[in-house]
Amino acid sequence: MPRYREEQLLAVAHFYYEKGLTQEEIAKRLEVSRVSVTRMLKKAKDEGLVQITIKKPLPVDYELSLQLERKFNLHTTKVVPTMESYDETLGVIGKAGAEFLCMATRPKWRIGVAWSRTVNSILPHIKQAHPRLDCKINDLAGTYLAPHLPYSVSWQLAEKLNVPLESIPLPVFLKNEEARKVMMKEELIHTGLANALKVDLALVGVGNVSEDSSLTKSGYITHLQMEEIRAKGAVGDILMRYFDCQGQHVPMSFEDQVISLRWEEIRRLSCIVVMAFGEEKRVALRGLLRGGVVHGVITDRETAEYLIVSDEK
Repeated sequence: MPRYREEQLLAVAHFYYEKGLTQEEIAKRLEVSRVSVTRMLKKAKDEGLVQITIKKPLPVDYELSLQLERKFNLHTTKVVPTMESYDETLGVIGKAGAEFLCMATRPKWRIGVAWSRTVNSILPHIKQAHPRLDCKINDLAGTYLAPHLPYSVSWQLAEKLNVPLESIPLPVFLKNEEARKVMMKEELIHTGLANALKVDLALVGVGNVSEDSSLTKSGYITHLQMEEIRAKGAVGDILMRYFDCQGQHVPMSFEDQVISLRWEEIRRLSCIVVMAFGEEKRVALRGLLRGGVVHGVITDRETAEYLIVSDEK
């Protein structure tokens, strides 16, 4: 770096920080290049002639977001306040997810989603008047749900954004492996799963292994299968592919009855953002993050604090 006199450094710092002049304006006034102004501002800070003080700390939720990014090497995070009730927290999580989706999506992208109560919460916050996005919505798993599980996402999201949908119109869980083999011969199903591999952004939830999980309540997973899941040390699932507390895949006897991306295919997706919160999801979410399975997370303050503190133990 060229040698600059102290009075030059002070003059540049005064014009920039005190007078609010742009670097271009300072360069013209002092008859030097803009690059020289940039270098002098840096040198002024390096030599302690300029000290910048931020008088207020970062907002709590933003600081937690940064901590999560650093700890788990994430590309994107969003932490929202924990509200008084589950439904209220679900609402602010959904709003954050909708804002992220609309801000992050680029033209020609494929957006992958799967049925999930938490991901479903984005739908009220995606307005019909939202400008048309030149993208596609892809299912990542079978979309037919039990009537009492109104957690579908894909067709409603495609309708609201006015974009095409590539669906996988099957239950996420079939009765046996033979049924899956037959269904996979159907071009619509085969193409749907093949194109799911091409998504640029996947927005997913995470399942737990309790008797109150959506998969158990729906009847897709029996109590006997849940016993197998727990006995093998699984703590949660993503797209019905189970994993342990370190985010490592735990194969199940019913693996070939599932209609969704396989574990190794999930790991190849370029960007997965998981939406999850609440005490019953914490251990599963921590496993996903520890294993580097996902690239981003949208969660609430209490869950974020748990993830940061518990992972230090």
